[in-house]
Amino acid sequence: MQKVLPLLLTFGLAACAGTSEPVWLKPGTPTLTAERDYLDCAADAQRDFPAANRIRSASRITIGTSFCRGPFCYGGYTGPDVYEDDPNEDLRDRAVDACMATKGYRPADLPSCPTGEVTVLQSQPYDLRGLCKANGRVATPRTAALPG
Repeated sequence: MQKVLPLLLTFGLAACAGTSEPVWLKPGTPTLTAERDYLDCAADAQRDFPAANRIRSASRITIGTSFCRGPFCYGGYTGPDVYEDDPNEDLRDRAVDACMATKGYRPADLPSCPTGEVTVLQSQPYDLRGLCKANGRVATPRTAALPG
C-alpha cells in the first residue's frame, strides 16, 4: 500500500497538471532551425532510449469485509490497479534537455496561446513579454502588438 499510494498520487497529479512542454529558445535563431534542432535531439533520444512500455499492476489490499451503509461502502475491492510504465521516458527527456543545451538553447515556459488566430514568429525573440506558445512554437496573439 505504501508503494501504491505515491504512484496513484503521481499519476493523478500528472493528469491534472496537463502537458507543460517548454519552448526551447536561442534568441535570433530562425524558428524552423530551432524546430529542426529539437526534432534532431528528440530523434536521437528516441534512438538511444526507445520506448519500453510495460503494463504493470499493483494489487490492492482490502482490510475487513465489504459492506455498505447508505451511500458509503467500505472494503470489498481486491482487484489490481493496472498502469502503463515506460522506464526510458525520463532518460529520453534528459537526453533531449542535454542535447538542446549543448546546441545553446534554454527552456522557457510560456503560456499556451488563447483560442483564436496567432502569428508564429519567424525567428526566436530576445523579449518574451506578451508572447505565448502554439504547437511548440513562440507566437503572439493576432490582436497583440509585437514586443518592440
